[in-house]
Amino acid sequence: MGMKFSAFKLDPNLIKELNRLGYLEMTEIQQKAIPYLLRNESGVFKAPTGSGKTLCYLAPILSDLDTNKGVQALIVLPTNLLIEQVKSNFEQFASYKKVKVAVLDTEISKASLKESQVVLTTPNKLYSELYKLDNSNLKRIVLDEGDMLLFDQKEETDLAQAIQSAKLSGAKKFLFTASIPEHLDAFTKKFIKANKVINVENKGEITSSNVTHYMLDIKHVDPLKALVEFIKAKNPYKLLVFVSNADNPEKIASYLNKQGIQASYVSKELSNSEVRKRTRDFKEDRYSILIATDRLARGFDDDSISDVLSYSLPLNLDYYFHRAGRCGRYDKKGNSYVFYSEDNNSEAKKLYSRFDKFKFAVLKSGEISYLKERSPKPKINNKYLEKEIKHNIYKLRSSKVKPNYKKKVRQMIERTKKKHKEDVIKKNLAERNKKEGTSFSYFEKKR
Repeated sequence: MGMKFSAFKLDPNLIKELNRLGYLEMTEIQQKAIPYLLRNESGVFKAPTGSGKTLCYLAPILSDLDTNKGVQALIVLPTNLLIEQVKSNFEQFASYKKVKVAVLDTEISKASLKESQVVLTTPNKLYSELYKLDNSNLKRIVLDEGDMLLFDQKEETDLAQAIQSAKLSGAKKFLFTASIPEHLDAFTKKFIKANKVINVENKGEITSSNVTHYMLDIKHVDPLKALVEFIKAKNPYKLLVFVSNADNPEKIASYLNKQGIQASYVSKELSNSEVRKRTRDFKEDRYSILIATDRLARGFDDDSISDVLSYSLPLNLDYYFHRAGRCGRYDKKGNSYVFYSEDNNSEAKKLYSRFDKFKFAVLKSGEISYLKERSPKPKINNKYLEKEIKHNIYKLRSSKVKPNYKKKVRQMIERTKKKHKEDVIKKNLAERNKKEGTSFSYFEKKR
């Protein structure tokens, strides 16, 4: 059994509301982060997508919020879509309490802002509209999706200038992220004046261990036709299809609809209000397939998504992991597929070289065939290997004793074993590929 929210000094009414909504036990990042926010002690918190980071700051903020005071919490997010998502979260969990959540932008007045307890904003609006903010009761500043905030050049400049201003210097700062590299931890700590970096990443993975990753060979089939075959073969409960900016989400959705498969799309051309409407319809199961660009790769939260498909890969491969993190959220299981074929697998190979936990499958004749193992276990011919080692030792020998002779022998033995193993793997792969008609050998990492 996991730790319950009642283990911490949270508002009892909030705990009842959480339990009513099905949040009975805390995730690992919630167990580790919530005490810091309750003590109001700055920190950096890294955890995979879908691990419940929003609730890490939402619960402590709501627990000690005084509705008779002004702005007590400021939350900075990289996009307007994320603002809508977090605003919805606050309204959902604060139904027992009269909390006013406002968005700091050019539309809101100083007087209206003063009546709010929680303020959400983007870095550029924080910088340009900061003069409107009353900081007399400001207690916490939360930076959500911290890697996007800190390492996008414009966002970084706007955020740094605002955070370092005298107006925000008195509030404690908390940064949440899925993907800041370890070598940037020191910079991040210094930026928000934190004492601690809490990292619950799963061996450096950005996505949850609830997600299973697949490289799906579509066997030279046109991707549009392969998509139809995939949907019919997989029959996903709810599918989010990601495409690169070069693709046309509207065209793909239209093609699916003509094939009798109901789908909608989100693209960069759509207004924020239209994106909100379409994502809301998707969440409410008005349709089960949504085609999207990476506009939805960060922060889009729908724990009913069963499968994610990368129809094409993003230019920045980090975004693959954020895409995959749209499924397998909280305690749910999910699958993330990547389309590839011999025509377009260079990016897929780069992705596999970074993340070797992909399983493999083939889409052929309207069926998905799953491979049990990524590569066969090498069959070592010990007699042959022993002969090779003896032969190479003989070549090292000399009439004179040379320095580091024993070390060179050990190194030579390791090289010989490694080469022998590679030769066996190549042979076994060739035999298997000939038998199964697959091209997975392309992904085998050089050892």
